[in-house]
Amino acid sequence: MLCYKILNSLGLILGLIGVMFIFFWGPPQPNLEIGIGIGLEDNTPIDKSGKTVKEHNDETKTKRKFYNKMSRLGLAFIFIGFLIQLISTWL
Repeated sequence: MLCYKILNSLGLILGLIGVMFIFFWGPPQPNLEIGIGIGLEDNTPIDKSGKTVKEHNDETKTKRKFYNKMSRLGLAFIFIGFLIQLISTWL
């Protein structure tokens, strides 16, 4: 009886953690901006700090990879949490 409750609680906690991960680092959405931007070359500075287009693109790619990893981790937590709850139901 106690094992069932522990497994069920663990599954719920993992599900909650997974939902929080997805809330903060949700899967990337498609770009729905309208219009065409002006193309700039990689070495063109884009602000007063001297950051170039290439540096901005590299930062964006790194951030996108991080968000993808965290959202997938959140989905994995939810899936594992549901699986643990299912196992606790059949014990």
